[in-house]
Amino acid sequence: MESLPREIAGDILSRLPVTSLVNVKFVCRSWRKLLQDSSLLVFMLFLRTTKKDPCLILHSVHPIKHYVADFPSDDSTSNQLYVAEFSSDGDRIEVVKKIRVPTLPEFYVTASCNGLLCLCHSLHSTKLFIYNPFKMDVLALPDSAQYPNQQVVVGFGFSSMENDYKVVKIVYYSHRGSIRPSGGNLPQSSVEILSLRSLTWRSLGEIPYQIFGKRPSQVLVNGRLNWATWPIYRCSSARLIVSFDLSEEKFYEVPRPDCGSLDKFNHNLVVLGGCLSASVYRKDGYFEIWVMKEYNVKESWINLYNIDIMDQSFENSGLHLKRSYARVICLLKNGEILLEMTITRALLSFDPKSKTFKHLAFHGFPRWYETIVHVGSLHWIDTHVVAT
Repeated sequence: MESLPREIAGDILSRLPVTSLVNVKFVCRSWRKLLQDSSLLVFMLFLRTTKKDPCLILHSVHPIKHYVADFPSDDSTSNQLYVAEFSSDGDRIEVVKKIRVPTLPEFYVTASCNGLLCLCHSLHSTKLFIYNPFKMDVLALPDSAQYPNQQVVVGFGFSSMENDYKVVKIVYYSHRGSIRPSGGNLPQSSVEILSLRSLTWRSLGEIPYQIFGKRPSQVLVNGRLNWATWPIYRCSSARLIVSFDLSEEKFYEVPRPDCGSLDKFNHNLVVLGGCLSASVYRKDGYFEIWVMKEYNVKESWINLYNIDIMDQSFENSGLHLKRSYARVICLLKNGEILLEMTITRALLSFDPKSKTFKHLAFHGFPRWYETIVHVGSLHWIDTHVVAT
């Protein structure tokens, strides 16, 4: 092993799952050095993993108090992370492992990008961390300004034009206590941005929208962070899709599909097959999934899927609850759609061809969790050269 050329060793190692690579450094000194120093290995591994099903980061969370009577809580803590990996054919989850998390305050995961997670302090939303769960690198970002009664929406992504990661923080605040839009009036806002190269917050002024910040809320497509907004008027249900261009550092409105479904609150934006998509849970038990085939082109929106979540076979599985609805997670390589039930916290796959559901249970799953789509990588957090 010591005598293998670095290029050959790198090619071999890049074929391993990222969870296995974490332990490869204990095999021999040359492989340890290769893992630590080789940008080639990092690049090759990232190319291979982007062609496979993503791994899933499961963030163990406490159950919502309202539902404690339905499902007893376990002993999990809010700072525990797990990784779940799919089999090569994508029809099942093969591996679930705990990730050793460094000592951090209680956090939630706001976003994943190129193998890096953006974590936000659960109680102090101005405290942010960038974390690679497989390299164990953690970067604490500097604090920014505090505002009264503030609510924070955080975005995180990579600007390929500048070869730099950026964190966007949108703060809504009010001196009167309420930050909900009413009577056409928006709360005061402040937008700040930070690049991992500079590690300095810059002000971008205000924003004429109030973003619906229910997590996970951001969707990164074509170098733009995308969110849905709150309706401005109490009597109006109209909602917009707003994007932030990470290179231009400007906000834009994204055309919506010609349907009223996106005005509902029980919907989420998601990336399916690299396209901006919107899924809506209807009262009749159906999911509408709209896909924007060509980004920022209104005419490219199509209603691609309609899923009957009230299907009798699904109801009989014991995973369905009247108060629960499914959140669309991602599209798997085999064409199936991955769903997460919001109360039972079960992971399901839906086959659009056979119209059937499959429960992706696996030993080692936490009892309560939020699912984050993640591409495992060995990218390190370097404030000078942040991407390969």
